[in-house]
Amino acid sequence: MWHDQFPDLLFQFLLQYFPGQPRSNAEMYRAVSALSVQEKRGMFNFISKYLGDVRPVDVKDYYHNTWIKQFSEDIRPYRAEIAELVRMKHVQEGLDIKRTIQAFLDRHPEKDFNHRALQQVFSLLKYRSKASSSGFSANISDCVNFQLACGTYE
Repeated sequence: MWHDQFPDLLFQFLLQYFPGQPRSNAEMYRAVSALSVQEKRGMFNFISKYLGDVRPVDVKDYYHNTWIKQFSEDIRPYRAEIAELVRMKHVQEGLDIKRTIQAFLDRHPEKDFNHRALQQVFSLLKYRSKASSSGFSANISDCVNFQLACGTYE
């Protein structure tokens, strides 16, 4: 599968910007973080072109939704806390989703969470969950979607 080739192709791309560096996946992640949006777009195009039958958008999705998650804290253990925060901060107190996410991050300053994954989970709960007279409710479909976003549903 092409995913196995991704780190090697990423390394080849990054050599144009960082000769001799980076050597590890973590160093490559930090190097990509330093690239501009335009340079990242070029990176996705470079990898896609080398692979031939993989679109740049698929490379981009793989990078953002899979590859970089190895460098951040797993959000699965925090599912109940996230759901409670959405109920408490967003539904009851009316905080916008960005401030609700910030409240979560403030509780865990020592952790490095993937902000895109947090945005997806919090937004999913925001839009799929609703306030009821008894507080917070979610149906089975909402729970499955939450698990999919957290990467725990199989």
